[in-house]
Amino acid sequence: MKKFIVLFVAVMAMFATTAKAQSSLLATLNHEGTISTFYGTYALIQAHAAAADGDVITLSSGTFQSVNITKAVTLRGAGMVLDAATQTEPTVLANEFSINIPDETTQRLTIEGIYTNQEVNINKLKNAMFLKDRFNVIFAGYKSGQMATDLTFIHCKIAKHYYGANTTYNSASFQNCIVSGIDGYNYIFNNCIIGQDGNHILCFTSEYKNCVIIYQRSNSNSTTMYNNLYTGSHSLDIPNKTNVRVDEDSEAIKNILVYSDDNDFKLTEEAKALIKGTDGTEVGIYGGNLPFDPTPTNPQISKFNVAAKTTADGKLSVDIEVKSAE
Repeated sequence: MKKFIVLFVAVMAMFATTAKAQSSLLATLNHEGTISTFYGTYALIQAHAAAADGDVITLSSGTFQSVNITKAVTLRGAGMVLDAATQTEPTVLANEFSINIPDETTQRLTIEGIYTNQEVNINKLKNAMFLKDRFNVIFAGYKSGQMATDLTFIHCKIAKHYYGANTTYNSASFQNCIVSGIDGYNYIFNNCIIGQDGNHILCFTSEYKNCVIIYQRSNSNSTTMYNNLYTGSHSLDIPNKTNVRVDEDSEAIKNILVYSDDNDFKLTEEAKALIKGTDGTEVGIYGGNLPFDPTPTNPQISKFNVAAKTTADGKLSVDIEVKSAE
């Protein structure tokens, strides 16, 4: 069940009202309970500039210019897909961006409900969370001197590749995610679908559990594998025999072999019958205790109307509707 919170805000007209009236892009910044609003394609850049660690930035649907993130904020979008039921469009970040959060920062960076088809470069980041986001390519602590430690991805899609460094100082966990390609060390995969890019090499010192692994090409003795359905030329019987191989041309898995944003990656009944996860549910993104769901958990800006002109006393009426889950 959903509930709707309607906020009526009267703000002073500080610039041309027609420009605001024509804009449908909105970012709100919550700083210690005080709400600021920013409008237009640069709204995220402006909100980030005004933010401090621990603040919350909420974006409406639409396409925003990206910002290089240097503050441990909570960034909330309207979602990574078009929600037909609520007619909510995604929040799109239009450009490449980097993330560089100083080590001494005690707050956590959280990003939820955004879509980007650009590169994301994680230069320095620890203990961050990404929920229900769609990424294209991520470079995570990939270059010398960079570090990406204890990152968590839940219900995310990585359309092309996650490039992690081959070092023990980088680590990440993926829960009910689509990861088309990945390399690096120190990962935990639970109920994921991995490897549509056709060049998947099992990552060192990592754990794969209840996953579907596509086009797998090699093994690692430092990797543990439990109850995975996999294709490819190498056995996954190290160190146990709980994994099941299926031919790449099998009808059971043909619908998940290729990544596309429109693919729901649901297993066929034939594939489900081949193997169960360690908890008895299906393998892949719809199994486990967190079945995949792209709908954001955070409040979403579902309506944004601005008056065409100011009132006699110079105020501009703004009607914002925020939708949140019960």
